[in-house]
Amino acid sequence: MRTSLFAAGFLFATHAMAVDGVFTGYARDLETKALLYVESHAVSNAGTAREMRVVLYQCADGSPFARKELSYTRDRIAPGFRFEDARSGYADGLARDAQGLEVFERSGSGAPLRRERVDAAGLVADAGFDEFVRTRWDELESGKAIDAPFLVPSRLDSMPFRVRKVDEANIDGETVSVIRLSLAGLLRFFLPDIDVSYRKSDRQLMRYRGTTNIRDANGKLLVAQIDFPAAERRNVAVDLPALTARPLTARCEK
Repeated sequence: MRTSLFAAGFLFATHAMAVDGVFTGYARDLETKALLYVESHAVSNAGTAREMRVVLYQCADGSPFARKELSYTRDRIAPGFRFEDARSGYADGLARDAQGLEVFERSGSGAPLRRERVDAAGLVADAGFDEFVRTRWDELESGKAIDAPFLVPSRLDSMPFRVRKVDEANIDGETVSVIRLSLAGLLRFFLPDIDVSYRKSDRQLMRYRGTTNIRDANGKLLVAQIDFPAAERRNVAVDLPALTARPLTARCEK
């Protein structure tokens, strides 16, 4: 099953972040530990109804090849978003209008943009997973498994996932809760589990491990471990329009 999830898109919770801030994620191959790409996150008005975010996905030389824009103005668990990868022309996202929610996806340059209405009831989308975890934290810490529909743009629909705490670990000297996402029921055999680690003291994201939303040259979704060093989180003013306007490169140089 070639399924694009929320993947790296939900890596941005900053429970203790001030109004504006930036942080970085480093995606590495699970086996070789080679750096695959870097994520640069900028958040404006964090935690409010005016929250906006821009994520730039960068080549090894720092050139951005993909971008995601997110808006939390209507729903923190299912925020509107748009992702685009200039290398292939792939794009997907979730838009909200007076009629409700519409998911869209374009498989590549020259391909048609596919659209479909999606049920908003209980929907978890992209970076909204962080808010979902925070609002259900006590239940997850108690060992309860929670089922919820997660948006899968490539399928123009949601799929049933089970979320549960599976472990506690130590990352950079901090105790974390490891939260696992699995496709529910028999569907779980079609997609590997995704583990997301949150610092117990403030529920701040520390690590993501699993299928990402970034594809390789053959169009296959990368599987990676993405670490978010706490030392690189900074509370600074951000210029989201400038990041949105920044040109994307169509090719990462070796």
